[in-house]
Amino acid sequence: MNKVTIIIPTLNEAESLDILLQEIKFLKFKDLIQEVIVVDANSTDNTQEIAEIYNCKLIIEKEKKGYGAAIIDGINNSNSLYSVVLDGDGSKKPDYIYDLIQKIEGSTDQFVFATRYGENSGSDDDTWLTHMGNRIFTNLGKMMFGLKINDILHTFFICRTEEFKKLNFQYNDFSFCVELPILVNKFKLQHSEIPTYERKRLAGKVKVNSFIDGFIILKSMISLFLTNK
Repeated sequence: MNKVTIIIPTLNEAESLDILLQEIKFLKFKDLIQEVIVVDANSTDNTQEIAEIYNCKLIIEKEKKGYGAAIIDGINNSNSLYSVVLDGDGSKKPDYIYDLIQKIEGSTDQFVFATRYGENSGSDDDTWLTHMGNRIFTNLGKMMFGLKINDILHTFFICRTEEFKKLNFQYNDFSFCVELPILVNKFKLQHSEIPTYERKRLAGKVKVNSFIDGFIILKSMISLFLTNK
């Protein structure tokens, strides 16, 4: 199997990051992990120190560019054939990385997305509000852009690094979550999804405001639809 880079965007995630990196350290398939890149939005706790203790490559964004920018910058600095994104809150279990690697290596896919909806999947971190919002945005993605994936806001995916680097993104904020699958579909990049189960975040506060960020994402989807007609 080819090796993978793990990208972890963080903002004041010291407690959860410590647990998550400890889990990664003891994965049965840890030999497949070439590097871990922590992209930190200038945290005020000891997130950066935790990343250094575990010998992660640390990228500090002193200007708060946004969640999407952290992922883009992380993958642009990846030297592995594959890159996978994990959230710093630890809600995405690193054990699934092996399933993602197996799926992308056993196919011609350029992207494989994890889904929390459907058979053998679910979430302990979803609230009724985030669940409803995700269903709305996922269905909008299907109607407006012909997307086939079932979890548009779940940024847990693996990609062929060089294919990702070819994409030009407009959005650096949470709108990146919807722009990525829209671009993958637009350029007819082969992709699929696998079922995963999301656990409760390990620690830390929720960074997403369901109403404000939801409105921003909706505006971005409309703009992408109008400019891609």
